[in-house]
Amino acid sequence: MTTFGQDGYATYADFDSFSYDLIKHLKDENEMVWKLLKYKTPDAWELPNLTDSEKQALIYNGGEDGTKFNVFMDDGMPDVYTREDAILRISPFSIFPENRSIGTIMIRFEIYSHWKMNHLSNYKTRVDLVVKELLGLFNGKTFKGIGKLNFDRLVSTNTRLETSGQVPFKGKVFYMANKSN
Repeated sequence: MTTFGQDGYATYADFDSFSYDLIKHLKDENEMVWKLLKYKTPDAWELPNLTDSEKQALIYNGGEDGTKFNVFMDDGMPDVYTREDAILRISPFSIFPENRSIGTIMIRFEIYSHWKMNHLSNYKTRVDLVVKELLGLFNGKTFKGIGKLNFDRLVSTNTRLETSGQVPFKGKVFYMANKSN
């Protein structure tokens, strides 16, 4: 027996792949962010690009000490960093259901840098350069399951960029959104 309207419900079938898909896109399409995460020196922005395996080694794979990694698919950190480092987190933040068929998906991007290594030799900060790169890479791009990511208050009034962090790490957090099913 068919229930009227049963096919009209949003399933968010790719929810568990959002973070992975975005990090994979970052891995394939951007070099600067990876250099800023791996190299701790002020000239990180002009050092050689990383190989695919070097990038993969920066992504947390579960189980091990999280402080050995720089890229995560969730928020929060149970392990304590005892060295100067830079950290990137990309994770689904929320889904606000508009109706049974469409919801606003919010993705959170977090970038943190130890304050001693945040300033670069090109008179920019590591955190702000990563934010610029991420916004340029993801804003207006379409991804499987998420749809077109937007940094646009017309899509959601929750899209924004904020300062974040706790000494000795400073950072920025920003939210991108899309209406999806």
